[in-house]
Amino acid sequence: MKNIVLYLLGIMMLGGLWSCSPASHVPYSPQKKYSPQELQEDLQLMEQTLRRNHPSLHWYASEEEVQQAFAKAYRAVQDSLNENTFRNLLNETVSVLRCGHTSVRNSRQYNWYTAGSRPTGFPLGLKITDDSTLIVTSNLYRTDSILRRGVRLTSINNRTAKQLIDTLLPLVPIDGYSNNFSYQNISNNFGRFYNSRFPLDSSYEIQFYNQQGTLQTTQLRWYDPQKDTLRRRPAVQPSATAPSRRQLKLQSVRSFMIDSSGRYALLRINTFTHDFKRSWLRKRFRDLRKKKVDQLVVDVRNNGGGLIQSSLLLTRLVKQTPFTFTDSITAVTRKIESKARISKRFYANLGMAFLSRKINDSLYRFRYFQKQYQPHRLGYNGNVYILTGGFSFSATTMFLANVKGQENITLVGEETGGGWHGNNGVFIPDIILPNTKLRVRLPLYRIINKTQIPDTGRGVFPDVEIKPTAESIRINSDPKMEKALELIRNRKGLGKLQ
Repeated sequence: MKNIVLYLLGIMMLGGLWSCSPASHVPYSPQKKYSPQELQEDLQLMEQTLRRNHPSLHWYASEEEVQQAFAKAYRAVQDSLNENTFRNLLNETVSVLRCGHTSVRNSRQYNWYTAGSRPTGFPLGLKITDDSTLIVTSNLYRTDSILRRGVRLTSINNRTAKQLIDTLLPLVPIDGYSNNFSYQNISNNFGRFYNSRFPLDSSYEIQFYNQQGTLQTTQLRWYDPQKDTLRRRPAVQPSATAPSRRQLKLQSVRSFMIDSSGRYALLRINTFTHDFKRSWLRKRFRDLRKKKVDQLVVDVRNNGGGLIQSSLLLTRLVKQTPFTFTDSITAVTRKIESKARISKRFYANLGMAFLSRKINDSLYRFRYFQKQYQPHRLGYNGNVYILTGGFSFSATTMFLANVKGQENITLVGEETGGGWHGNNGVFIPDIILPNTKLRVRLPLYRIINKTQIPDTGRGVFPDVEIKPTAESIRINSDPKMEKALELIRNRKGLGKLQ
């Protein structure tokens, strides 16, 4: 028996080494085109897998809408397409489901090929603030004195701001009808989305409003990092006291500080993934109790979700009464049904088999997170101001859905990208398409946060809405944080807080 176990362990280790080995020996080009037959095979396999396993295929889309979306996609693959164009097509197809966890990502070969390279093409960073407004946030041409931070664009190459936004939105599937998630994702890397959706132009005609409110037009040539970076100033060498790589990584995950006067504390949590340690969170709430800080700002604007257990812990630390974290978590299958290669299929199937209980012939209930929970022993009883935004998503929205309405809690910011009533998730493996190797995220459970919340397909709305403006972007201010500090100041009758 011992020899058999050792043999199996050896096979597993060799398999792991093989799967992790680089594919540099395989020639790859992002411009490679796949035949209509290959594209149709990938598309068909994706459709079959989604239809057999997706828990919410018709939550926000009728069967007729789903059929029309796939029929349109099949018509579009009558000619050869490269990976990028096909990925955009698939994202536009699954966007009809209005599930933010069902999206299509590039192949790993594409990511290896582009790793470390700088994009060529559109040179501006733009912030989408609503369905028709684009504000400049950055310009790769640093000496450009016209298109500076805070300038409002009205069109690019005769495409209006609204036309551009409407064209890019389907590239980022959303929960229900909360466009804020797409707005945030596209704004974080506008140039990449623009380059992937529109043909590369040698120049761009930009129409914009200057600071005096006058409509003007200017020209920008396409950006070539190999040529244009030569004109930049040499990079400043980091000082001896600069944070280490590990410190920078931790700061990107979470941070905590108490105001020097002890008036308030600021807790930033940017993810609930494995990088976030729950032991660290418990220590911070122990610090709050020890130092008797009665005003707390919790910033989850950039928290796209992660582990439900971490979201639950934060909820227990600020809830003051017993609560049920979710009302239901259900799947339509107990085992993934697909001929496609599925990442982590074994672990997903194992989890579904042991953690799900059959309700009827077509529904299986996830047995955890639906019991009643008690507030944590380190629970916080002071006033809490939670900063929200379009990138507050998934497990973060589950936290917000549970704490919104509590007397000592105020949500400040914008509607979340994650659905208030519910979303899909728990286990989210990838469907690996056989020809293009594109990766399609496949959520396996439908999560209903609270049945009493109207199922309108919208995100969690703040108690105090604060949106970015051209002026706040121009001066690089943080109006959401400023509002939270103003609320603290008014509550405590204090002077200006830093």
